[in-house]
Formats: sequence, C-alpha cells, structure tokens
Amino acid sequence: MTALADTPLMAQMRQHRSIRQFRPDPLPEGVLESLVSAGQAASTSSFMQQYSVIAVQDAARKERLARLCGNQEQIRQCPVFLAFCADLHRLRLICEGEGTQIQTRYVEAFLTAVVDAVLVAQNVALAAESMGLGIVYIGALRNHPAEIVVELALPDLVFAVTGMCLGYPEEDPALKPRIPLPAVLFREQYSDDEVRTHLDAYDVQIKGLQMFRRAETGEVYGWMARAARRMAYTDPKQLRVAVGQVLRSQGFLLE
Repeated sequence: MTALADTPLMAQMRQHRSIRQFRPDPLPEGVLESLVSAGQAASTSSFMQQYSVIAVQDAARKERLARLCGNQEQIRQCPVFLAFCADLHRLRLICEGEGTQIQTRYVEAFLTAVVDAVLVAQNVALAAESMGLGIVYIGALRNHPAEIVVELALPDLVFAVTGMCLGYPEEDPALKPRIPLPAVLFREQYSDDEVRTHLDAYDVQIKGLQMFRRAETGEVYGWMARAARRMAYTDPKQLRVAVGQVLRSQGFLLE
C-alpha cells in the first residue's frame, strides 16, 4: 500500500477519538465564538450558509436534552452542548424582505441545508481538537425530534441535524481503526471486486481488539456482525421514524 502523505493537520485528524467523559472546566471566554467562527469557514452550497448552531450551557436544559437523547450522561457532563441545525428560516425571512417566494418543498433544499450544517459541525470538531478539547457527536438528538423543536424553540424550516458534546477530556480512549482504504476509495467507478477481502481482514482486526462483546455470553464479535444487526433494526424508535413527520411539520415537504 502506498505510504500516506502527512501534514500536522492530517496527523491530528487521524488522532480523533469520541470523548464521553468531560472535566467540569468551562470553556475560556471567547473559545466558543472562535470555534463556531472556524466552523463558518466551511464550504457552503451556493454561499447560502443554510445552518445555525445552538449552544446549550444551562444545566437544566442539558438535563432535559440528555433524557431526550437516550439518557446520555456526557450531555449532562460536558460544559457546552451544540445543536447543528439545517436552517432555511433565515433565508425565508430574506426572501420575504426581497419580495420573492422561497422554494423549500423539494428534497434538494433540505439536503443542501443538511450538508451545510454537517460541514460546519466537522470544522468545529477539528478546531476544538486542535485546542485540546474533545467532542462526541450525538445523533440521538433525532430520537425525539418534536420535543427537540420545542426545547430549542426551533422555528419553521429549522431542523436539528446532530448534536455535539464539547469540553476538556476526562478520558483517553484508544483509537478505533477505520475500514481499510481500498474498501472505500475507488478509481473512476464503484467496484465490489475486493471489498469483501478487505472487510474480512478488518473484521479480524476488530475482533482482536475485543471492541464488541455479547453481554449474554461474553462472545467477542466483529464489526460486520455489529453492522449487520444494526442495519436490520425494526424498532420504530431505533429507526427514528418520527423524523420524517417532524420534517414535514417544520416545512420541509421532501418532494
């Protein structure tokens, strides 16, 4: 395999770990603003900047969010919880002021706003880690989307895409190896030719690290078994079936 080119930033990126235990230390003055400003430097579709970020520091609100997000302790513990939102509300206000009619009924309008919000989130994550902070994304922000709309006072055409706990790490977890590059990087066209071979080798690596173990038997299992079970979920709560309904109630018709 070709040796990977490296820069200090790329080396830092490869050291990413999800942090789920945080020290109680607050962020110094101006750090939150600096991080979100760095987030704003991300690419944005057609320069529309279709995102907003809601920073939650109030302990009572973090407690309510923790309960809505699967009772995750790290939300209570982190000094700042961020909600990254796809936001077409601001653009609707602009259109109203300019005498035009915003078009939000199509899937593409929602997708571009989601991509914008996620790019900002990842920029914030990289900036935070460069300052010695830790993060963990909270996809469970979508577990109870209607309640999140109320808790964060989201207007129409705003949807909380993902959350992020932010703070100083209280733990030093091991790196989790990623899928081998040849199974995700294809030349010119998608190809399944050797994907299974690389995934089999990856599974052996994951089993060797004993990352996943069945609670009832203690049996160690691999990434593929875990992925296969997760993708076969049928529980509506696990599938977050309420997301589509709430999106439509927020004005994203997804035609």
